[in-house]
Amino acid sequence: MTPKRNFTRLKTTARHTLVAIGAAGALFFTSCDNVQYVEEEQIELTKGLITTLEEVEPENFKIIDEQVVDSKADSRVITHYMDGTIDTLMLNEFNPNTLTSTAAPSDSTERRHYYRRRSMSGVLMGGLMGYYMGRSTSVPPSASSYRDQNTYNRVNSSTGRTLSNTASRTTVRKPTSGSSGFGGSRSTRSSGG
Repeated sequence: MTPKRNFTRLKTTARHTLVAIGAAGALFFTSCDNVQYVEEEQIELTKGLITTLEEVEPENFKIIDEQVVDSKADSRVITHYMDGTIDTLMLNEFNPNTLTSTAAPSDSTERRHYYRRRSMSGVLMGGLMGYYMGRSTSVPPSASSYRDQNTYNRVNSSTGRTLSNTASRTTVRKPTSGSSGFGGSRSTRSSGG
């Protein structure tokens, strides 16, 4: 008799488990229906950029020009220093994390280049080059990074417009933070132009 009673108890437990799973499934589908989404546009720049800086005071730089190039790999920063030297730095060599680190090189020439490049990183972040360094494309360039208001206006109306028009845009749907339910984000992709 004992085995039969255990079998009945096991059968009853399995039935309760199935009912619980069924109820959880119904709750899942109900909560999916109540999810509210928000759409976000993500922008990826498809062209590269050449930014030209000028040292206007020792270790104080301003953007004097920014021009679009076809390939991101050709992006670079050209810096004209007060002492007449010109430094070209490719974007893949320009790592903002190393420019803002606290440890300076020990060699005097390297240290001079380090401080120069470190001081120019804030200016670059404020210009169009900042988009390539991780600044959100929803944040407009800062006029204070440019030599003057005319330079800012010229660069943003020509180069800025070209970058925007050629960018790839993706619309992503995400559940709002207060929504209940389970649902992944959906995206649709389109190119600028």
